[in-house]
Amino acid sequence: MGMKNWIFYIIAILFFQFGFSQSNQIENFDSIVSYEVKKKETLHSISKKFKITVNDIFLLNPELRGQKLKKKSIISIPLKKIKKIFYLDSSINQKTIDKNKLLSLITNNENPKKNNVNLAFLAPIKIDEIEYDSIVQTKEFLKKINLTTISIDFYNGMKMAIDERSYDDIKINLDIFDTKNRIDVIKMIKENIDFNNYDFIIGPLITRNFNYFNSNDVKTKIVSPLISSDVEFRDNTIITTAPDSLKRKFVLEMIDQMIELKNDQCVLIISDQKNEKTKNELLMKFPNAEKIDISDENLFVDPKITDSLMYNNKENWVFLETNRSNVISSVSSLLNSQINKERKIKLISSVSLENYDNPNISYEKLGNLNFIYPSNSFPDESDALNVFKSNYLEQFGNYPNRVSIKAYDVIKDLLQRYIYYRNYNGFDIDYENSLLNNKYNYKDVDEQGLRNQSFYVVKHKELEVIDLTKK
Repeated sequence: MGMKNWIFYIIAILFFQFGFSQSNQIENFDSIVSYEVKKKETLHSISKKFKITVNDIFLLNPELRGQKLKKKSIISIPLKKIKKIFYLDSSINQKTIDKNKLLSLITNNENPKKNNVNLAFLAPIKIDEIEYDSIVQTKEFLKKINLTTISIDFYNGMKMAIDERSYDDIKINLDIFDTKNRIDVIKMIKENIDFNNYDFIIGPLITRNFNYFNSNDVKTKIVSPLISSDVEFRDNTIITTAPDSLKRKFVLEMIDQMIELKNDQCVLIISDQKNEKTKNELLMKFPNAEKIDISDENLFVDPKITDSLMYNNKENWVFLETNRSNVISSVSSLLNSQINKERKIKLISSVSLENYDNPNISYEKLGNLNFIYPSNSFPDESDALNVFKSNYLEQFGNYPNRVSIKAYDVIKDLLQRYIYYRNYNGFDIDYENSLLNNKYNYKDVDEQGLRNQSFYVVKHKELEVIDLTKK
């Protein structure tokens, strides 16, 4: 048996008691939450985030009329009446696996019926570093974004997926193992637990730990839910993120199509050393492009230089080849200040980004630049996502972050495919399953393991977010 689940309940209670709750009272309907204003947020962006109107905010915060929002100020947000439902309910416009369609694809009709699914979760929870006797130290520890908080966030998302419904007559069993982010602990766990009794192993969450654990003596499917770089593939490996090379190829092909429609643009390439190869590929397409190189020593982009390199009465394409959120934030702000009636700027990146939940990156500014980039997740709200957030808030006292949503989507897809087939055949079909913010369609990787091939190419247009991969 793994570490008892009650440890996570203790941690969840600690989160709630130590002020992480964003609401004093959550009711089934018409609940009110306290919200801390992020940097550069406006009443309009907040209202869009919660699917309410600006007037709805004024009802509870009349003092905001005619006033400028201040960063870190606390305002009251009314939640719309949302019926608590399961996310696969037909009342939600969400693409889900068609059970009959899947079952019709089964080639072996003699699959044994499994009455339970056994999951193991390995993560660096590091319980022994939490000082339960010290409220102050525990509060400070849990405030930081670290391996423990990421593990807790992921577990909470998993729990939402597992507890959401009964899956007909299937029982979902989950055992938790604290790796403490130490190889010697992982070695001890492997020596004392027969992991071949599980249907899936989720984690470890760190590349080094994952590769050490995923050795030949483990036959169970091992899922890497958050990491993909430097992961060693074996027959039993499942990687849930699409390859960066596949996403980059899609964007570069899309750029070729854009060139066919317009070939007199002014091109500026801003890149770091990590993306030197992509910069050279872009220079092959745009031999006259201007270049700005950034390095670890100098991340600053001089606005005078960008201003001098762009033209009026001409479309300016700026390629930003970096995944550094601080550079993305500063460059998008810089370029916004240089847009005028005579000058149009389009921002493009082939680097996979998931920085949309960074409060320093403004949707409005990205929309002004018609920013295009590939991403594993889709940064948009939906009815299903809002219901999930409401249910998550009610259960854990705070809103889910990207890790929790990713965990829910990964486990939901995994269980759907496995339970409907009663074996691993659900991963061998050409089927794209779209969930809250992520989508999955697995393919063999050189006959070793499975890797998700689905991703998004996101375009910001004003405050709208568009998926360019949709046919």
